[in-house]
Amino acid sequence: MRVLHVITDLNTGGAEKLMVDLLPRLATDYIEVELAVFNGVITPFFEALSQAGIKIHKFGAKANYYSPMHIVRLVSLARQFDIVHTHNTAPQLFGAIASMFCRKKWITTEHTTTSHRRVWWYRPIERWTYRRYATVIAISEGAAAAVRELTGRKGPEIRVIPNGVDLARYEQASSLDRATIGRSLWDKKVILMVGRLSYQKDQATIIRAMTKLPENVELWLVGNGETEARLKTLAIEMGVEDKVCLLGMRTDVPALLKAADIVVQSSHIEGFGLAAVEAMAAGKPVIASDIPGLHDVVGGAGILFEHGNDSFLAESIARLLNDEKLYKVLAEKGKQCAKHYGINRMTEMYLNVYRFDSTRFH
Repeated sequence: MRVLHVITDLNTGGAEKLMVDLLPRLATDYIEVELAVFNGVITPFFEALSQAGIKIHKFGAKANYYSPMHIVRLVSLARQFDIVHTHNTAPQLFGAIASMFCRKKWITTEHTTTSHRRVWWYRPIERWTYRRYATVIAISEGAAAAVRELTGRKGPEIRVIPNGVDLARYEQASSLDRATIGRSLWDKKVILMVGRLSYQKDQATIIRAMTKLPENVELWLVGNGETEARLKTLAIEMGVEDKVCLLGMRTDVPALLKAADIVVQSSHIEGFGLAAVEAMAAGKPVIASDIPGLHDVVGGAGILFEHGNDSFLAESIARLLNDEKLYKVLAEKGKQCAKHYGINRMTEMYLNVYRFDSTRFH
């Protein structure tokens, strides 16, 4: 069986991280896995997949995700595979269009519980898009509910498969030497957030929270994205530029997690909360915004706060830093919670979907 995954690019993000963790594990004696990317810019994730032996088809080297030529390229490429599995908005839409010209098994993964694209005029298009797929995999119950609400009774089969984490990689990681970051000293308390720099991830809230925390508290932001310049400006305007480190895209996240004291996910929108699971697996307490996706994952294993409420976020950080007993309790609860999201379980669930669809369509 030949399976093609399709994604916009391999920059920082949960869907992109899923490709790195999942695709090499899907490759078995009876499944051959390849990947198509609309924007083939070389990134650490791109290099990691190449080194793992995954063949990558690049549709271009510029971020023009909605070029109509991608449909032509996708139809031509899809004919070589048994199952085509899309991720993210542009591949989902173009995959739906391509399915009219290429009768293969089309699957998509829904990575979010909501999005900016679900405005009234786009809803009929999006509804049609999802209905073109035989199966929609949702990474959380919240994501599944959003698809059901959109597609109604005529919608596709929906299966919930939570994202998985290589638990041992985070549990056994060695701590990063903070001196390699540059200005960070061992007497600092480090708050870490990992995720694409975007509106959805809302790093602005944690930067505002930094104005209410002591001078010995430092923030590390890992990731790149379209809001980077705006976040730098905000840090300057808030007078905390010396307390905020933008580290860019990193390949040593497990070591960074081990070096941090607390991990925060202050997202507006989150399909699942993979970064929170990684933090819990590394033994770090997590503070997360109380939104679908994160709520389900973090629950009673961490602290939830009203998204956008920087004052409550700052209070929660200060409380954890000053309450050693609470810190240890939440760190241990997080470790136990993370065990429910092992990557081997996730991989087997994806393989079961492929086996079922292969049987159903032949």
